[in-house]
Amino acid sequence: MLNELEQLAAKIGRVLHHADTLAAENQRLRDEITRLQGEAAQLRSEREAMAADRELLNIKIEEAQLRIQSILDKLPTASDSRQLDLLDEGAGSSAPENAAHKASGEHA
Repeated sequence: MLNELEQLAAKIGRVLHHADTLAAENQRLRDEITRLQGEAAQLRSEREAMAADRELLNIKIEEAQLRIQSILDKLPTASDSRQLDLLDEGAGSSAPENAAHKASGEHA
């Protein structure tokens, strides 16, 4: 009977040790879950900030496109008789300027 009690006590000791090990592992897992939940919350916050930044950038792009279109709409068209031929004017006026610069001793 004494021998059976000693064996039972040894088994109870192993069960208690195993229970302590499981409790420690359980606590470690709870801590890990808490850490991961914190990281997930931070990542969600960063994602929301990035989404807000993206939305702001999209609005700015749309505004810039509207401004560019407004500027393009104000430019004269090829059929507009008031349009200046800047290439012909530029080529004709630059030749006398170059001659004047060379005559005065400046190098182009």
